[in-house]
Amino acid sequence: MGRISSSDAQPGNGKNFPTVSAKFAPYSWRTRRHGACTGRLLEVTMRKSARAQGTNRISLFFIVGAAAAIAAFSQIGCGGAGGNIGPAGIRESGQSRMMDKTFAGANVCNPKNHARPFVIEWDATDMSSFEARASKDVVVVQYEGCELRVLEGCRPSTPGNFGTYRSPDWTAGSLESIDVSNQGELYAKLPLGVASLGGRVEAGEQFKMEYYVSGTTSATREELTRAEIANVAACKGATHFVYGYNLGAFALGSKSEIKGEVGGSAWGFGAGGSTRNSAKADKKGGDLSVCKGESMREVSGCKTPVRLTLRELSDAQDPAAAARNLVDTPSAKSLAGKLKADTDKEKAALVHFTDANRKMSARDGKGCLADLDKHDKLDPRPDGLSSNPKAQIAGIRAQCIMLSGQCDAGKVLMRKVQEMYMSSYGDEVIDRMVESIAKDKCQGGKRSPRDELLYAWNQLQVSAQTNADCAAADATVKRLRPVVKPTDESDTTITSMEFSYNDMLATCYIRAKDCPKAWEAFEKIEEATQRKRFDEQPHFPGQAPYKSYVRTIFEGRFKKCKGR
Repeated sequence: MGRISSSDAQPGNGKNFPTVSAKFAPYSWRTRRHGACTGRLLEVTMRKSARAQGTNRISLFFIVGAAAAIAAFSQIGCGGAGGNIGPAGIRESGQSRMMDKTFAGANVCNPKNHARPFVIEWDATDMSSFEARASKDVVVVQYEGCELRVLEGCRPSTPGNFGTYRSPDWTAGSLESIDVSNQGELYAKLPLGVASLGGRVEAGEQFKMEYYVSGTTSATREELTRAEIANVAACKGATHFVYGYNLGAFALGSKSEIKGEVGGSAWGFGAGGSTRNSAKADKKGGDLSVCKGESMREVSGCKTPVRLTLRELSDAQDPAAAARNLVDTPSAKSLAGKLKADTDKEKAALVHFTDANRKMSARDGKGCLADLDKHDKLDPRPDGLSSNPKAQIAGIRAQCIMLSGQCDAGKVLMRKVQEMYMSSYGDEVIDRMVESIAKDKCQGGKRSPRDELLYAWNQLQVSAQTNADCAAADATVKRLRPVVKPTDESDTTITSMEFSYNDMLATCYIRAKDCPKAWEAFEKIEEATQRKRFDEQPHFPGQAPYKSYVRTIFEGRFKKCKGR
C-alpha cells in the first residue's frame, strides 16, 4: 500500500509514466491543477527517481517528499506568490495545503523539534518590547509551524502572577557560528527565519550566522498552566511560554557579502567597532564587536535577547492549589520512617523557603506564596509557619501577599510582624515602616489612592526601567497628587513630591537611557513652574536666555546627559 506502478499509467499520455493511485490523488492532481510548471517539475523529479531505482515503482514516502520540494520550488521558479496561507486551504500562490497535513509537512516546522529558536526576525522595536514585557511578567506566545507571535495582551491583572524572570547569570561565553547551505539546514537551525530566508536559500544562496551568549535568565516557574491564563481573553491561542532566554548579540548575512573575516570573525566579533562586514548583515541583534571576555557585563550592546527557551503550557492544575494538597509518605507510618520523613520534609521545606525568597526578589508574588504554602505543609511547626506573625518568615509572606495584588491583606500581616520587633518605637514609626515596604511591593489589585500614588512615586524613583513605565508612573502621579493629602506635617513623602517631582521624572527617563526624553520632561515642568519666576526677576546684561539657563541646570544635575 502507498506504492504506484506502471499499470496505473494515465491513458493517453503517450508514456509509461506512473501516476498516483486514487487514494493519494490529491497530492498530485492538486499540484498539477495549480500550474503547468509545478506539474512538469513533479514529473521530471519522479522520472529521475524511477530511473535511479531501476523500477517504475515509487513509494509514497518519495511522493510526499517530492511534493514538499515541488511546493517550495514552484513559488520561486514558477513565480509563486510566497508561502502565506489563505482561506479554504489554499496558499496565496495557488498551491494546496494538503502537504501541510502529511508527516513530513507537519514536522518540518514542528515546535516540539525547535524548543530553543533564535529570534533573528525581531528588529530593535521587537527586542525592546520583549524586554519591557519580560521585566514584569513571564512572556506568553503562540508558536505554530515556523511562526512565533508574542501575545502582548496575555498578562495578569497583577504583575508577576504568571511568574517573572530572575536576574541574568552572566557568563564568559565564546563565539559560535551557524552555516546554512540548504533548505533542510534552514528549517533545522533557524526555523523562525524560513519566512524571510527560505526563498533565497532555495535559490542557492548560503548564509552564515555568528552569535555570542553573554548571559542567561530563566523564569521563576517551572511551568505555566492553561488554567492560570484561562480568564485572560488576550491569551486565546497561547501554546507556550518563554521559560528562559539567552542574552548577547548576533549577526547573520549572505556568505557572498563576506569579503574577509575580521580577527577570525565574519561579523567583527571583538573588533572594537571595526566591523566592515557588519553593515551588510541581513539580520542583527546587539553588537558583536563589543562582546569579548568579561567586559560584556558592563556593555549594553551585548545584552540583547538572541535565543528563547520555550515550554508548552501545562494542563496541570494551578500550582497554588497543588501546594495545598501535599500528603505524608507511606514510610512515615513507622517511628523510624517518620523520623526520616520528618527530616526529609524539613530539608524540602528549606528548599521551598529559599525558592520563595528568590521569587519575592523577582517580584513573583503568586509563585512565592505557592512555595510558602509548600513550606508550611512540609514543616508545620507553629513558630516556623509563614502565616504566624511571630515567625520571621511571616515578613516574606506579607511582602509576597502585596506583590500578588492583595495590598491591604499584606499590610495587615506586615504590621503584625513589625509590632513583634518594633513595638517600642510606637505606632507612627511602625506605620511608616509598613508604608515604606508597601510602596515598593503593593502592585496590581485593589489599592487605596495613597498606596497607588506611593507605588507610582517609587517607580519614578528607583524601579521603572523603560519609557513606558516612566510615562505610566508620571500619569498616575499627576492624577493622584492633587487628591492624596498629607496625613500631617511630618508626612514628608507626600509634601516633598511637589519640589522633587521634576528631578524624579527626569531621573526615570535617564534610567531608561533616553536623555532627550528626560530633557523634554524636565523643560516642560520647568516651563510650567519656573518661567514666570524667571521673567519677574531682574536680569543682568548678557544673561543667557531662559532655555539656555534651564539647559545649564539640567546638565549640571544630570551629567550623563551633558551634550546629549
